[in-house]
Amino acid sequence: MVWAAALLVLYFSLWYAPPAERRARFALLAPAASTDRILVVAPHIDDEALAAAGFLRVALERGAQVYVVYLTSGDGNRFSAAILDRTIHLRPADLLREGAIRMREAVQAMAVLGIPPGHLFFLGYPDGGLRPMLTHPEALYTSPRTREHAVPYRSAFSPGALYTGENLRRDLLRVLCLTRPTFLIVPVPFDAHPDHQAAGILINDLLSTLDFRPNLLGYLVHAHLFPRPFALAPHHPLLPPPQFLSRPWRIFPLPPGVEEEKHRALAKYVSQRKSPFLLALLDSFVRKNELFLEERANQDREGGVAGPCGGARGNP
Repeated sequence: MVWAAALLVLYFSLWYAPPAERRARFALLAPAASTDRILVVAPHIDDEALAAAGFLRVALERGAQVYVVYLTSGDGNRFSAAILDRTIHLRPADLLREGAIRMREAVQAMAVLGIPPGHLFFLGYPDGGLRPMLTHPEALYTSPRTREHAVPYRSAFSPGALYTGENLRRDLLRVLCLTRPTFLIVPVPFDAHPDHQAAGILINDLLSTLDFRPNLLGYLVHAHLFPRPFALAPHHPLLPPPQFLSRPWRIFPLPPGVEEEKHRALAKYVSQRKSPFLLALLDSFVRKNELFLEERANQDREGGVAGPCGGARGNP
């Protein structure tokens, strides 16, 4: 009885949004225009759909160009790999197999939205290793999970690239130069996951070197008691957690039918949906709206200095 009561309390704490959250009012985010080029930065495969599948679908319908860059292939999720391989005695090869599966799932999920495979960039750096790589950018990092020290996937953007912060920075910069986005959708640096924190910090650093300035939209995936309800609730709004209510959030309402398309895209991540926690996480982002934070990139680059892209528009 004690355990049942505790689970019931936990369930309602995840479901219930306190009055402060319910009363909060946020400005609306306008959809992208036909002339926009959108790049989503996803630390892990599925972050792009969780955060922005609805925004991307509407942008595509309006004629915009959409791209996604995946910094890792999500090959560090031991729980999902154990379920996929039906074993608790995981080998590095099992985790690499999960990474390859997740890349295929990403292609299928983005196809639901209408994003072609050629607009997806898989960098293949180590899941769980982004922050230490950025902290020591010249050091060679070896994944404690896969035992790899270089990008192991032949279909990656730079197969065989050593796991260093410098190489990660170089590859992400190349993608930015190829796509030259007018909208850049990135993790907020206060996300609770270290890979998300690292991605937000890295993007802000790179933008200070560029000769173009995209609109910067931040997204949150991992935070205490977020989202609420922690379950499929397509008729509920997605609201920021109380500790971040004061930030300049923007609401993007999803038009009729787009919620279902987002759910269908997330359903393609079959490997992750085998975990009860990850299933709840994926479903809990299917809401009436998506949530973004309008952010300012670092503007410290001196005016008139040519950026690393050379001013040429890419054509990926």
